Amino acid sequence: MTLHSSAFRSALAASVLATALSGDFPWLPAYTVAAAAQNPPRADQGVTARQEQTPNANPQAIALAEFQSRLQKYVDLRASLAGKLKPLAPTASSAELGARQDTLAAAIREARKGAKPGDLIPTSVAELIRHMVADDFRHRSPATKRAVVEEVPEGVRPIINRAMPDTAALATVPPLLLNRLPRLPDNLQYRFMDRHMVLIDGDTRLIIDYLLNVLPPH
Repeated sequence: MTLHSSAFRSALAASVLATALSGDFPWLPAYTVAAAAQNPPRADQGVTARQEQTPNANPQAIALAEFQSRLQKYVDLRASLAGKLKPLAPTASSAELGARQDTLAAAIREARKGAKPGDLIPTSVAELIRHMVADDFRHRSPATKRAVVEEVPEGVRPIINRAMPDTAALATVPPLLLNRLPRLPDNLQYRFMDRHMVLIDGDTRLIIDYLLNVLPPH
């Protein structure tokens, strides 16, 4: 990360704002705090805009609304790209279905080639999901904890736009936990990969966003 990169500037702005608001450095000029607030991290830019428009709204509700909006935009993008593909015959073979899935995945990769972690999951929603998973595991017995992670692929790190191999187990999220998590639209899915939680596009098996180290060590 270079000193002049947008990622560095966003990280610095977030750090400055947090430090200023904590009161640890009361000498920090007010204009510096304002500048940091105007340059939120990439994952939170839409949330910040919504908060400015509705300053009295519940912050968590704002973040969740932004999350749903981003997911719907992704679903709309997928539908638009799928609509450009040659229609399948009603009697399409499994090979033809697989080829169409691969073609759609390639189109999505191209459309989202600059995608980064947090583009779909705002920071506060990520924190909410982490809290929900941790709370769920605190209330599980050792046996049920083992059952959750039994089929979770180990030693792998998620990469956005990479497809899950057809042979890889897609470890499901336990139903009780799934019911607590923010809802996902139209065949988008939460899955576990090693200690990480990934968002999977069920139509293409693409990883579209992820959170690292959500599960406790196992």
